[in-house]
Amino acid sequence: MLLLAAGLTSLYQQVGVRASREAVINARIAIIRAPLDGVVTAYVTTPGSNVRAGTPIGMVENQLADSTRLAELRREAGNVDIERASLEEQLKHLELARTAASEQAEAYRVGREHLLDLQIAGARADSAAADVRLLNAVTARIRGDTLHARGFQSDEAQDQLRYTEQIAQQGVISARTRAEALSVEREAAHNNTFLGDSYNDAPFSLQQARELVLRIADTRTRLDDQLRQAAVLREQIADERIRLNAQTKAVLRAPVDGQLWTIEAASGEYVRKGDDILTVLDCSTVVVTASASARDYNELQLGDRVRFRVSGSDREYLGQIVKFGSAPAYAIPAPEGRQQIVVASSDLPANGEDGCAVGRTGEVTFEDMARSFSGRLSGWVSELLRFR
Repeated sequence: MLLLAAGLTSLYQQVGVRASREAVINARIAIIRAPLDGVVTAYVTTPGSNVRAGTPIGMVENQLADSTRLAELRREAGNVDIERASLEEQLKHLELARTAASEQAEAYRVGREHLLDLQIAGARADSAAADVRLLNAVTARIRGDTLHARGFQSDEAQDQLRYTEQIAQQGVISARTRAEALSVEREAAHNNTFLGDSYNDAPFSLQQARELVLRIADTRTRLDDQLRQAAVLREQIADERIRLNAQTKAVLRAPVDGQLWTIEAASGEYVRKGDDILTVLDCSTVVVTASASARDYNELQLGDRVRFRVSGSDREYLGQIVKFGSAPAYAIPAPEGRQQIVVASSDLPANGEDGCAVGRTGEVTFEDMARSFSGRLSGWVSELLRFR
């Protein structure tokens, strides 16, 4: 029986305790690729250096970026500024000319009104004189009628008195019409329309002022167009600068908190868009990857409990299987031809010594498989003892 127990113990150690000595602390890596063609400048150059998410760790600069479009926009904006300045100067001179023409036209209007006022006053005086002459003619004709009736005045003299009265009546009508005509002309002059014997128009200064108003309106429209075009060009230049900066210079930032793992392109090296430049360990994703034999791999299950012990130490961590198969996104790839499992442990990332010690090796023991075999072995021993 002692020999049997010794043999069973040896069998348990060889068969029951399943373990993988090809275990390593691992973590995901974030690859930083070149966003454009250019020369690399690395700010962090020592693998293992701690980096914080969002901090600059390098730069790619392309001095050959095409800036033709930006130069064209600047040239066009310069031409627009020159045209705008010219229109502003032209508008200023037109305003001065219009003011001078308007002042001259106003002076002419005031002088014309004053002259017409004097002429109206003279016409009214002539009308009053015509009324007096008519009154004298009527009085003379009445006296002549009396004398003619008594035979003291000839028919010829009486006819002459009647003619004189009629002429005086027409003189009154003419004087009143002249006064009314001058009043109409003054009213028109007050409204900047000047009437005359051979013209019915405004003076040259007023015509010039009106023409300048039209030219000022046209110049302001053209100036507004230039201002709108300048605003559009400023927006296009700003957008083109952003686009050119994106093609000229790109800052490389750490995507995660972790450690610099590899430097694929050193400072001064020319890279193409999409080339790998740096890789960063994501220390928040620390796991253990282990290789398993084909026999063990097929018997393991997701969630099986395991124990990981760091080589050369007594530090052990409990965990469970969370994935079967290779993990290409991790820093340490699986050995060729070996089946790989991924073990997660909540205690490992929190450990200050092993928390991000990617590459440190150890041994993984499959505890659930060992317990299962231990139970089966105990049953076999009991059966043997019962039939002893």
